[in-house]
Formats: sequence, C-alpha cells, structure tokens
Amino acid sequence: MKPSAWPSVDKVMRVLCGAVLLGALGGCDRTGGTVRDDAGATEGVSSSAVPSVRRNATYPVLSSTHVYGKGLQHSTWGGGTTTPVDLLLDLFEPQGAPAGRPALVIIHGGGFSSGSRTQAELRSFAKYFASRGWVSISIDYRLAGHRGTLPSQWVQYIQNEVPAARQGQTAALYPAARDAKAAVRWLYANAATYQINTDYVTAMGGSAGAYLAIVLGVTDPRDFRDEVPASADPTLATTHLDQPSRVRTVIDHWGGLEHLRILEALDGRSRFDSSDPPVSIVHGTADATVPFSEAEALRDAYVSTGVAFDFHPLEGVGHGPWTATVGGLTLEELAMAFVIEQQALTVSE
Repeated sequence: MKPSAWPSVDKVMRVLCGAVLLGALGGCDRTGGTVRDDAGATEGVSSSAVPSVRRNATYPVLSSTHVYGKGLQHSTWGGGTTTPVDLLLDLFEPQGAPAGRPALVIIHGGGFSSGSRTQAELRSFAKYFASRGWVSISIDYRLAGHRGTLPSQWVQYIQNEVPAARQGQTAALYPAARDAKAAVRWLYANAATYQINTDYVTAMGGSAGAYLAIVLGVTDPRDFRDEVPASADPTLATTHLDQPSRVRTVIDHWGGLEHLRILEALDGRSRFDSSDPPVSIVHGTADATVPFSEAEALRDAYVSTGVAFDFHPLEGVGHGPWTATVGGLTLEELAMAFVIEQQALTVSE
C-alpha cells in the first residue's frame, strides 16, 4: 500500500471482524476494557480531549535518545558484585502535532538474551506512528547477560521448577519486565514535556518484546515493581516509582505468557480480568520459536474475561514475520487501525 493510501472503513472492518476474529466467536465487540490504575481501581476514558491523529504520514519526526532509569548488573545470578547500568530509549516525536498526543511503547525481541531498541523493523514502526501524531518510544531493557536483580521467590522458583538449561533465560524475564514498566513510568513522568495524553498509551512488541507488552497490559501495578526492596536494588529510586505504568491497548506480535504463568505459580492467582486492555494478536501457525499455542492461550484468556481482542493466525508462517500482511494491511496499518478503533481516536487526513 502506498504511504498516501488508507484502507477503507469497509476493508478495515472486514479485517477486524473477519472469520478469524472475535466476531466469529459471537460478535465483534469493540467496547474494550477499562484501564486499571496503580491503586488497583479502574478508571474510564479521560474527560480531556480525545487525541487527533492523521491517516497519512504528515509530521516530520525528531528522534532522540534518553536514559529512562538505571538497573543493576550482577556478576552472578542472585548475587556477586553489582554495577549500575543506564537503561536507554529512543524517542520519536511528531513535530507540529497537536498537544494531547497518544503514545506507543515499542519493545524489541531476542529471547531475553539479545536484541536492541535500534532494530530496523521497530524504528520503522516508531516512525510510521510518529509521522501520524503519536509519540513513540523504542526501549532497551536488561538481558540475560546483565543478570539483573531477582526477588527471592523467583530465585527459589527457578531453582526448583526450571531445567538448568533454561534457568538463565527464565531469570532474565524478571528484570526485563521491571525495566519495561520503568520505561512506561518515564513516559508518564515526561508527558507534559512531549505533550502526551497518558490515557492513550499502547504497548507493542515482537517475540520477547510482545511477552513484555502483554505484561504491561495484564499484570497488576505492583508486579515487577514491589517484589525487590530498595535496600536490595537502590536503582529503583531512578525509575519514577510515583508514576503509573498502565497502557490502554496491546499489540502482540508472536509473543507468549511465561511471565504470567510464573506469577500465578508464585501466588496462585491469574492476572487476567475484565480490566485488561484490548489486544491484537498476530502469530504464525508454524512458529517454531514461540509456539502458536501461546497465541491461542492468550485468545482464550480474553474470551474468558470478555475483553475485546483481535486474533490473526498467519497460516503456515514461522517466527518474526515483520513483512506479513493481514487482509492486505501491513502490520503497521493493522496495528494503527486497531488502536484507532479501540481508543476511539479522532482521525483526520
């Protein structure tokens, strides 16, 4: 599709309410979920003006790099010597866009052992949205090689339940999620500077990044924030703990649910409930890295809570298909159509 083109309303609705979506399960529900605040309550849509975005690339995009907090790097998992490391994000700002902008948080993949905020596909996503009026951030987070600080419950769980070959990767899940939430809190803390309406934040990721986007949408405010005391990790003080980390919508590209399974194993409580944000799920049925069953499990959880979702199986497709199309829409177009609809944004040419 040419940059100046925009799918018709009929085309978007055929994609969003097609046979593989929620509409096939008993109606194309577009009411969405309410947003959980950091006290555990819920709040509806803000009474402030609904953000206005553009159908086509309109605004010049200014990019800049920022430190959104610090985290500890350990010489060994669960101990050893520690070194504070900077946590970086790249910000993409639409020059001349009206105030009250929506925001997009983009999270890279790499199996929690590699990857970077500078991945070409992620920068393309960030610029696509920013040129249409969103403030986009693409974040780094600590990987397995950093051996970030772990809560004692996670250490015990990993030692008792996880095969030795997978323990390092499983341990990396916690600091990665802690950092992703810190990045969202940075966005809230700097909302006035970048003219962001924080009632309209979306989290998007691919692979490991999608695991983290789901964490941002589904977990409780205290999860991946309060398990480690500041005495054990003083870098927590740099992560805007007074700010929320809630998001309004989630874009899941071939992600999974391991964080949520571990949380439930630790305290016996599922994090899925009716206050979760709507999610768009895109996943290849032949994915050999993150099984397609992960997408089905996320879909089934949303069916059980009644929150709106879209489900896009990519038949015969493997892992990481950034160039895939759904109903003739690129993944950028599909994601933007979903966000616009679920957030009821104002759209102009």
